[in-house]
Amino acid sequence: MPVKDDYLVETLADMGLVTNEDVAQARAEVESGEFTEQGVIDRLLATQIINSAHITQAKAIQFGMETVDLSGLTLKDDALQILPRHIANKYKCVPVYFGEGTLIVAITDPSDLDSMDSLRHVLKVDNLEFRVATEEQVAEVITKHYATAEESVAGMIQDMTEGEIDLGFDTGEKLDEDQEGSDADAPLIKLVNTLIAEAYKTRASDIHIEPLEKRLRVRYRIDGCLQEVQSPPKKLQNAIISRLKIQAAMSIAEKRIPQDGRIQLEIMGKPIDLRVNSLPTVHGESIVMRILDKSGLKLGLTELGFLTDDQQTFERLIGLPDGILLVTGPTGSGKTTTL
Repeated sequence: MPVKDDYLVETLADMGLVTNEDVAQARAEVESGEFTEQGVIDRLLATQIINSAHITQAKAIQFGMETVDLSGLTLKDDALQILPRHIANKYKCVPVYFGEGTLIVAITDPSDLDSMDSLRHVLKVDNLEFRVATEEQVAEVITKHYATAEESVAGMIQDMTEGEIDLGFDTGEKLDEDQEGSDADAPLIKLVNTLIAEAYKTRASDIHIEPLEKRLRVRYRIDGCLQEVQSPPKKLQNAIISRLKIQAAMSIAEKRIPQDGRIQLEIMGKPIDLRVNSLPTVHGESIVMRILDKSGLKLGLTELGFLTDDQQTFERLIGLPDGILLVTGPTGSGKTTTL
């Protein structure tokens, strides 16, 4: 969309970044009809009289906000966790600093009050502050620190499929269980670990690996909805499923009956449990993994959010010699954590 904002032009003039002659020339070019898809600001940018940093400064001055330079910014894991990838992509924002309950977020448009109000609602921090950065810098930080699952997995798949690369173990039917820890750096093992790690980073509750007739489909369940991500090629299907079954202590020789297992690993320094289920299908075994963050299970009744009266009632009920309590709710509502 072309930028047409007389207030922004006036601010740029007050800052001494453009002259009346510059504005008059840009306005004449726009009104001539030769540049129908551009506004005055666009023409000033196109003729390099101003740059995106000047626009950012002018916007920040308009709304009484500070600017921030994101060049060379390195984000820590705690900042990435408090402002996850899907929020960064949705609101075009990145965390600049997080500590002592304060989160500083860089945004590109200080006039977008709805987005700022939404961020205050979805980000669970005591104090949220905003800074203004250029669109280019915000996009660069998102690309650098929030590489999507599709990009990470796609790059790995490309490396594995270009030329002859040792996958770490045979991709066929035969697979020795002793090979599980033989080469932790093998490309296939890295690919499987990346699929799991990316699902955790996107706050997915489940991973679905589904063999179809001509391809292998990988989907993450995020906020109750299944979202397809970049999937490995069909030829890696047997190796990926065998790798997961070995990790989950399932029998890789048995492919005709459903199996259950559990994988315990560490992602971003946190212990994670995966409940693994395999189910035979026409085109191969389908795998579903439920992601359980063990760090979220170490809670008492008070931390779960029970009101005092409800907590007393609950404690009385679970102390009875017999009876039944039903804990129900949709995926991700906290049933397992509560139990």
